[in-house]
Amino acid sequence: MKKCRILLFLFIMMLSGVLAGCGAAGQGTAGDRKEVDYTVADARKLPEELARLIEENKKEEIRMTYTDGADMYLIRGYGEQETGGYSIEVAECSEDGETVYFDTRLLGPSGQEKLPKEPSYPFLVVKIETREKDVLIQ
Repeated sequence: MKKCRILLFLFIMMLSGVLAGCGAAGQGTAGDRKEVDYTVADARKLPEELARLIEENKKEEIRMTYTDGADMYLIRGYGEQETGGYSIEVAECSEDGETVYFDTRLLGPSGQEKLPKEPSYPFLVVKIETREKDVLIQ
């Protein structure tokens, strides 16, 4: 009887894993996506309203989009960090038929440089052509 319970438990666990995998199928896979051409925007040349929104929200994590005519801006901020010396790299900027995917990574200070003692607010803004799609910023 105990052996049957163990087998039943294992079967339920395997079935749960299969069903969980099916739920993610609607999001597309990286193989279904194509790269999106983007430009890293110069923070000093952002539209005035966008620059104001980033400044107002810089202490918290930011994941937002901003559209200005033909251009769409994808913004990822990492909130307040204890020191300077951080950078951000784009891990992915791609799309499928329904969604634009934007993923970045925060890179910490290298340890080789002298760090400012003041907090910093690292963020990255990329510019793409406007699309009528959902945007997923990770």
